[in-house]
Amino acid sequence: MVSEQEIIQYYETCDTDYRIVWGTDRSFSLHYGYYDANHISHKDAVQNTNRVLASQANIRTNDLVLDAGCGIGGSCIWLARNIGAQMTGINITAYQLTKARKLATKHGLKDRILFEEMSYLDTRFEDNTFDVVWGMESVCYAQDKEAFLQEAYRILKPGGRVAVADGFINDYQPKPAFEAMTQSWLDGWAVPNLWGQKQFTDSMQKVGFKDINFTNASLNIMPSAKRMYKAAELAKLGAKFLEFVKIRNDIQAGNFRAAEYQYPLLLEDVWRYGIVTGEKP
Repeated sequence: MVSEQEIIQYYETCDTDYRIVWGTDRSFSLHYGYYDANHISHKDAVQNTNRVLASQANIRTNDLVLDAGCGIGGSCIWLARNIGAQMTGINITAYQLTKARKLATKHGLKDRILFEEMSYLDTRFEDNTFDVVWGMESVCYAQDKEAFLQEAYRILKPGGRVAVADGFINDYQPKPAFEAMTQSWLDGWAVPNLWGQKQFTDSMQKVGFKDINFTNASLNIMPSAKRMYKAAELAKLGAKFLEFVKIRNDIQAGNFRAAEYQYPLLLEDVWRYGIVTGEKP
């Protein structure tokens, strides 16, 4: 089991890695990029992931949207600026929230975005508050994904939508030969577990969501996964030396290991990248 403190420590410790490898100072986003014919650069693809999930969730101007696990605020900024949504971003990592608030101010979006420190498993919001609950590669950090879905259902208005983009283990063709590698990958990113597509969508149905849709977007994020893998491979020798002289610690070493392992595991269909939506009746 991964504790909240371990997740917080991971993101605080690996912030520089994300800035150097993923360009978070420019994109403000830590997630995979969604590549298509019109989005072929890393920066464009990372922003395109927001566009695709927003389209699937049918987010409209002035919708009240909760970004559950908002990182440094990239999706909040994109949705507020490009769609005109009214955003609330929540996160358990105070360090990231400080950066998110600065970015919202810098982009003149303070009036459209509120950031608060809290867990998406136990929010302080009233029932029937939001039009959309958004989870951009954050739901994986819940030990029990159904607890996230229950809380999302509670705080959504009737007719509200939950929208999740994340990794899902292949529960149709389990591959035991890759179990150790998969666990090492997840440990490196402080992720407690991945659920399969069926387990997650069954849980959505159990909680009460309807019109559930799951799209396998693995091919679209494949170039992004490959980019991450190549960066880890190129930096491997230097990183090993920095670990040896104690400049890089075990958490940072695990982050590089995860970046290296996620791509071959995706190629082997051990996991897939899914975009999932559902509606509260």
